[in-house]
Amino acid sequence: MNDVALKPRLLRSFTKHHLPDEKRPLKNPLHLSRVISTVKTHRLLSENPASQSADQKHIDSWKSAVDAWVNRLLVLVSNKCWAGICLLGLTCQECSLERFLASYSDWFQKLLSHIQPPVESDFVKVASCAAISDLLTRLGGLPNVKKEGTSHASKVLQPILKLLSDDSSDAVSVSTSRMEILNLLWPVYDTYTC
Repeated sequence: MNDVALKPRLLRSFTKHHLPDEKRPLKNPLHLSRVISTVKTHRLLSENPASQSADQKHIDSWKSAVDAWVNRLLVLVSNKCWAGICLLGLTCQECSLERFLASYSDWFQKLLSHIQPPVESDFVKVASCAAISDLLTRLGGLPNVKKEGTSHASKVLQPILKLLSDDSSDAVSVSTSRMEILNLLWPVYDTYTC
């Protein structure tokens, strides 16, 4: 699986056949688990060939495959698809440093819009909090952009406080969502306050 020519093909296949779209919603969350596992195991978003002798054509193909993946995810995020939001969080963790630095601010704004009340879906709310946590945690590990990370983290505070004080759902759902929000944002607190 270290073949630079194989990784873009596999990523394109997952983008085409396993990501939800307008015609094919996600029917089984286990499919999402398989995609996440494969992307992580084979480092399909890294755009970093193990061999320095990789052909430029294959490197460009890999970049193009990651572009297609990200573009599909951004459409899903815009459509408030919780699966796309989860995968954007994964992308924040797994993509190349260059891609992350070029894109994190736009990704943050898209995710932030999904935790600002009114939030229509608990799945979208929790997925967005998890993805923001992934994004801010990676930012916190990069000394050159930690200041921007702190600025972005401060923008999350008000929406999170509003979500935590929202009592429009039933008591069990509110309690569960509050705990999930707090648990998901704990790594961000550790990163930016220490």
